[in-house]
Amino acid sequence: MDSTDELIHGLYRSAVDDEWQDYRGKALAKVCERLGASSAAWWSRGIGTRGGELTQHPTPHVTVEALDALVFQTGRQEAVIEVPVRGQNGLAVHYAHRDGGIVSTVLLQFPLDRKLLSAETLRRILAHLVEAGALALHQFIRRDDWLQAMGRANRGSAAMADSEGTLFAASERFLEMLDHAAETPMVRLPFGLPEAVLGEEGGEFVHGPLHLRVRRSGQLYLIYARKPLPLDSLSPREQEIARALGNGKTLKSIARQYGIAVSTVANHTTRIYRKLAIYRREDLIDLVRMRAQTSPGKKK
Repeated sequence: MDSTDELIHGLYRSAVDDEWQDYRGKALAKVCERLGASSAAWWSRGIGTRGGELTQHPTPHVTVEALDALVFQTGRQEAVIEVPVRGQNGLAVHYAHRDGGIVSTVLLQFPLDRKLLSAETLRRILAHLVEAGALALHQFIRRDDWLQAMGRANRGSAAMADSEGTLFAASERFLEMLDHAAETPMVRLPFGLPEAVLGEEGGEFVHGPLHLRVRRSGQLYLIYARKPLPLDSLSPREQEIARALGNGKTLKSIARQYGIAVSTVANHTTRIYRKLAIYRREDLIDLVRMRAQTSPGKKK
């Protein structure tokens, strides 16, 4: 195995071993070390957009605007150009991902005294860098499908998208919930992400029959989808009280928690049982646990 093949093999091994976000930075560091580059930037985004994910090594040194201004030969999946950089040599690769509407630009900067690789060798290495990154992301997204197949608790079907709805990856269950054939790449979400869920804390919204939860993941957004659950039919206050009851709290302790009368909690409890068509607290506990298992936490 020559040094180029060894580097490519290491990139795929890292894609399997590391989390998606960790992979991007580690992969750039590995490429810089092996090729003698002083810095690297990797920008992935939807075709025609300027959002996406920008990863840099060792520190931020280039802007999205500068990368967007690079001019590559159009109509090609892969292209390499030289980039004038003050005091250094720059080489940039444009790469169109093979299974969707995503493109990546990777810029490497080299000291002037460093002998550069051939354009073909650099194109080959960075194409594998990008495809290994796509593998790492798909592994991350499909994890909950694997957990469901093993009968274990999971967060629901998942997808990764940018703020404009460009889809970077989606699990088979996510595509099924949207009635989209898994073998056909989905380039964009069939709905927009509400402004209210695009902050650091994310949020929830409803699209048709689906309930979706969004949380920030780097510069992209992780989206979980699930079908309606019985507790979704309750009002926000009823859901709070239902969770408290399901967690074993008494009416008196719930009243203290929310600063309301015990009689008010009792009235809420009666309506909760009526709406859910249940008669025992054990049934409510089961429903609360079901909701907890399908609601992802804010942190992974």
